[in-house]
Amino acid sequence: MEKNSEERVVELKNKKLTFISIIIVVVVLLLFFGFQAFSEATYKYYSVSEISSSNSVTNNGSKIGLKAVLVENTYVRSADGLSANFKVRDKDNLTENDPNKNIQLNVEYSGEIGSVFFNEFSELIMLGNFDNNGTFIATNLSVRCPSKYMTEEEYSS
Repeated sequence: MEKNSEERVVELKNKKLTFISIIIVVVVLLLFFGFQAFSEATYKYYSVSEISSSNSVTNNGSKIGLKAVLVENTYVRSADGLSANFKVRDKDNLTENDPNKNIQLNVEYSGEIGSVFFNEFSELIMLGNFDNNGTFIATNLSVRCPSKYMTEEEYSS
C-alpha cells in the first residue's frame, strides 16, 4: 500500500510539471506572436526634411510613415478619381533663412481620396515607400483636418 501511494505522488508531480510546462510554452508563444504583430504594425513617421537629409530612409525599401502638408497648386487627380500626384512639404513654418524651407517631395497615391478636406491647411499622414526615382508611393493616406475652431489665417500662422 505504501508503494502504491508513492507512485501516485510521483504521478501527480509529473502531471503538475507537464501542466506548468504547457502553460509556460503557451505564454511564451503568445508574447512572441504579440511582439511580432506589434513591431510590424508600427512605423516611424518622418518629416520631409528628415527624409531629404537621410539617404538610408529612401534606399532601404521598407514601408515608412510621412507627415507633411500639401504644396499649393500641385494636386493633380486622375480622370477616374482613384489616383493622384502631388507634392508635400513640412508642416512647420520654417524661416526664410532655413535651408529646409523649400524642400518638397513628390507623392503618388492610388485609392479613394476625400476631396473636401484635402487642402494645403490639412496635415497628410501617409504610409508607403520610395521608388527608384525618389517618389514616395503612398499605400495609405489619411488627412488630419485643421481644427474647426480656427480660421485659415490662424491655422497657417
